[in-house]
Amino acid sequence: MTRRRFRLLPHTADLRVEVRAADLPSLCAASVEALFSLLTDRRKVRPTGRRTLESGSGDPEERLLSILRQALLLFSLERFLVRDAGAIMQSGNVSLTVRGEPVDDARHSAYREIKAVTAHALTVEEGPSGFTARFVLDV
Repeated sequence: MTRRRFRLLPHTADLRVEVRAADLPSLCAASVEALFSLLTDRRKVRPTGRRTLESGSGDPEERLLSILRQALLLFSLERFLVRDAGAIMQSGNVSLTVRGEPVDDARHSAYREIKAVTAHALTVEEGPSGFTARFVLDV
């Protein structure tokens, strides 16, 4: 795995996360990896299954929010854990492919419960060194 591309920021409640990446697709992939890093130890997740998430259209914040909410639903409904993610821009949408496996209670310990990805205080900024996203997770 690569160097950690996210950090937790101070917040009165919940979790506020900052993620950095070179471009918008990479930012979406890194954000999903950050989300699952906060759920479990991703090093113990085997990349045996594959799922695809699509952002739809909209501004960068809407695209990221859509991807993160779909990723959390993948965990909540299918109990699917993500090991890694890769993304591309396709016809103006972010197309994200995640690799992972269903939860195995014998190998995967839960760090915390994440109830929702909120639109509150969600930002995506482009700067000279790439993109930075900040978002809040309801725990």
